[in-house]
Amino acid sequence: AEMEEIRRRYGVRRVFLCTDDPGVIQQLPMHPAFDFVYLHFDRALFAASDWAIELKLLMATMDRRMVAESTLVDILLLADTDFFIGTLSSHFGSLAYELSVATKGYHPPYISLDYAWQGSLLSPVQLHTDDGVTVDKQELNPKRRDFRRQ
Repeated sequence: AEMEEIRRRYGVRRVFLCTDDPGVIQQLPMHPAFDFVYLHFDRALFAASDWAIELKLLMATMDRRMVAESTLVDILLLADTDFFIGTLSSHFGSLAYELSVATKGYHPPYISLDYAWQGSLLSPVQLHTDDGVTVDKQELNPKRRDFRRQ
């Protein structure tokens, strides 16, 4: 639905897909109106267990180089796109979007699959509780100088 909205508004056909879910890649033929571009690697490595990627790397059950390279290339390619559809609650999506803003000098059109863009990753953190209340938190690291103290 989000891809269709971007296509309707901007005439987009080519989509750079960034996912660790092998099921998403298998569903691409169901969207013939789009040309998909994505990195070719075995995504089953990410979905093989319930362990977080960080734990898999710590336990040496994943190829660290493959994870690092695919992550870096995905973020850089995603930051180079003209439009963004993704999750901005994740550091991955936020970093890609912020790199895009920084290199372009403007906010490219985006559709967030969860939260609206809250500002820079360096901004004070906003937490969303289960009952929908937004709570602002300040950075507590005294060595960082990019935060104003209250």
